[in-house]
Amino acid sequence: MIDLIQLILEVLLKTNFMKSLSTIVLVFVTIIFVGIQSLSAQDKPQKEYVYQTFKDTRIINTYSTETLQKGVLDFRVAHRFGDIFGVDANGNWDVGNLWANFLGFESAADVGFGVEYGITNNFMIGFHRTKGASELRSLLHLNAKYKFLSQTKDNSMPISMAAAGVLTVSTMPPSADVNSLANFPGGFGQRMIYSLHVLAGRKFGDVFSLQLSPGIVWRNLVKFNDNNLLVSMGVSAKVQVNKVLGIIIDSNIPFDQLRWSANSGYHIPIGIGFEFDTGGHVFQINLTNSAGIEPTDYIPNTNLNWADGQFRIGFTISRGFRM
Repeated sequence: MIDLIQLILEVLLKTNFMKSLSTIVLVFVTIIFVGIQSLSAQDKPQKEYVYQTFKDTRIINTYSTETLQKGVLDFRVAHRFGDIFGVDANGNWDVGNLWANFLGFESAADVGFGVEYGITNNFMIGFHRTKGASELRSLLHLNAKYKFLSQTKDNSMPISMAAAGVLTVSTMPPSADVNSLANFPGGFGQRMIYSLHVLAGRKFGDVFSLQLSPGIVWRNLVKFNDNNLLVSMGVSAKVQVNKVLGIIIDSNIPFDQLRWSANSGYHIPIGIGFEFDTGGHVFQINLTNSAGIEPTDYIPNTNLNWADGQFRIGFTISRGFRM
C-alpha cells in the first residue's frame, strides 16, 4: 500500500498538481480506499477444511476420499492370507484348521504391492501388482483418484467427494484348459477390467466417519451366464478410538441378480479392521471374506462366506515419502 501511495505522490509532484485542493483530497481518498481494501483482505475468513476423514487412501478394500499431498510418494504392501476356519465334511467350522493352517498364515490368498504419488493435493495416481484371487491372475492395476469437494469446518461444504478409477490387466499366460475363462479367445482386450467409483464421505466430529461409494465394474471377459457390467454400493465407517487406533468397517454390495441368487456361490465382501497411525506410516490389520484386494477383483469375484468360517486375516502397510 505504501509503495502505491508513493507512486501516486510522485506522479502528482511531476505534474505540479499538489497545489490543487482537489488533488490533495484525491490523495487522501486513495489512501483511505487502499487501506480499507487491505483491511478487508486481512479480515476475510479463510476456509478451514476437515482432514483425515479416514487415515489412509483406502479403508480396507474400498478407496477412501483421502488423497496424497502433492509430492508425496506412498509405498504400500497388502496381504490376504487363507481361511482361518473353513468348513469340515459335515459343514461345520473346521476348528482344527486353526492350528493345521496356523490361522491361515500358511496360505496366501492374495498379495499386492505398489506405489502411489500425489500430483497435486487433490489428484493422485498409482501402480500396483497383485497375485489375483480369481481365474484371472498376475494383475497389474493403474489407478487414479481426484478429490473435487472437501468438507469444511463451518459446514458450508458438508461432505468430501472424490472419484477413483482403476484399470486392471491380467498378464498371466493363456490357460491350456479350453473351458477356462483365462483362454482369452478374443485377444488382449479380454484381459482388461475397469472400475469407477464416486466416493462421498463425512467426518462427524473427531470420532466417527461415514462414506458411501457407488460404482461400476466392467469386465471385458465373463462367463456365459454372467454380466459384463456390475453396479455396486460401498458402505464404509470408522470409529476413532484415540489418536493412534481406529476401528474400520467396509462392505461393497453388488446389485446383480446372479450374485443375489441363493446358490450362486457369490457373497457380499465385508471387512472389519484396526488401523494404527504411527506418524511415519499407517498399519492396518483386518478380517475379510474377500480374497482379492482391488475392486476390479474382489467386487465381482468374492465367493467366500463369513458364515462358513471363510474369512481371513489381512494387513496393509503404507509408508509415505516426500519427494
